[in-house]
Amino acid sequence: MLEALRDMTSPRALVWRDGVPDRIAGRELVRGDLIELAEGDRVPADARLLLANDLAVDESLLSGESLPVAKTASAATDGTSPITSNHVFAGTMVVAGRALAEVTATGARSEIGRIGTVLGSIEAESTPLHRQTRQLVRWFSVLGLVVSVAVGLLFFITRATGWAQRWPASRWRCRCSRRSSC
Repeated sequence: MLEALRDMTSPRALVWRDGVPDRIAGRELVRGDLIELAEGDRVPADARLLLANDLAVDESLLSGESLPVAKTASAATDGTSPITSNHVFAGTMVVAGRALAEVTATGARSEIGRIGTVLGSIEAESTPLHRQTRQLVRWFSVLGLVVSVAVGLLFFITRATGWAQRWPASRWRCRCSRRSSC
């Protein structure tokens, strides 16, 4: 059952091995495999484009760009195009066109894998709000402890020693002129 769920969530890839096309799970790809990409496919691994026909890829997962990036099979040598114009990256989505690409990296060696590794090594810092809240909680805890001890001591003094019984009764009498309201 768990294996079936894993198969459903894993991106599928149309791979060409020994000249025969086969649809396999993306995690089974190895470096050097030829994959065929079409509109709507999630790119299963980092790959270098060999053939591309009007290919556009949504790379917002990696770069945050809101617009699809046009890809070509040949690397631009004029210096105007980034070096990644002939590469597609794992996790990105093909939004237009078709392509044939050779897998260059999978898993932790892919760009998305490197990002995951870096994010996993980051230690979470305490925010100023968190530090101030922690300090406020400590202050109220100490205040509550002090008030509790004071109330306990006051109870002990008044009840256990009989101090309340020795207090003059005239102090507790009503001093108003109308005795009926007291």
